[in-house]
Amino acid sequence: LKIGHFFGESENAVRIQIFVALIAFLLLKLAQEAQRAIPQPSTFRRLVRLNLMQRRPIDTLGAPHKPPVFDPRQMTLDLSHA
Repeated sequence: LKIGHFFGESENAVRIQIFVALIAFLLLKLAQEAQRAIPQPSTFRRLVRLNLMQRRPIDTLGAPHKPPVFDPRQMTLDLSHA
């Protein structure tokens, strides 16, 4: 699980951090096995880490990402809740 640093030092904090790392590892492993676009586990882990906060289908992680185009003309100001 390669836990480099524990944030808490009490027994309970260390146990929680180990369980969280184990859950994250298992979820990543299940996601990697569910897709076929990226066969190498290390490449899949790197792409998930880089795209963690992006809303993208998991099978498109290897494709170049085009950020959404911002159009200020489509912005509206809703003052009804103010």
